[in-house]
Amino acid sequence: MLVGRAPGVVVLLAPGGAVAGVDVRGAPVGTRELDLLDPTTLVRHVHAVVLCGGGLAAAEEVVGWLAAREVGFPVGASPSEVVPIVSAAAALGLPAGDGRAACEAAREERPSAVALVGDTAVGLVVVEADLSQAECRRVAVSARDGFARAGVLVPATVFAVASGVASEVPLDVLCARAAEALEAAVTAG
Repeated sequence: MLVGRAPGVVVLLAPGGAVAGVDVRGAPVGTRELDLLDPTTLVRHVHAVVLCGGGLAAAEEVVGWLAAREVGFPVGASPSEVVPIVSAAAALGLPAGDGRAACEAAREERPSAVALVGDTAVGLVVVEADLSQAECRRVAVSARDGFARAGVLVPATVFAVASGVASEVPLDVLCARAAEALEAAVTAG
């Protein structure tokens, strides 16, 4: 996985696809493709997760960047016939970011958690495990506690992305670690 940062935006790129889940608490303002993270959908992998400020323009820029590189869910015979699956959430009250700049700056990184807090909050945890979408959602639900522990009590959207690496760590332990990681990300600023 690659992580790119630019002012007002953080992008987790998974060109080969990654399993993800999401938890939304409060009114979900400024979200994209969250329904695709439901385990009952046809799509099993995301190609990027975007946390941004100022609306979802950065997420659309990430979609364009991935499509130009022929990364996405195949919808035809040609390699260029793809639809990038980019789930995103915006933290209101923060300035807008440049999604293309974040993609261009992306480097191999495995952050345990990232958070943006404004009038709403968005977070992302990366779990070193091979999980299903339902298990990723369970981790996201637990990780949300990290915002509460850090005193962030605004509506929040939290993503959990699995690395795909097999692990013997039980799901409940992964959930506890995710909450700790998100709390640490918030307090680190």
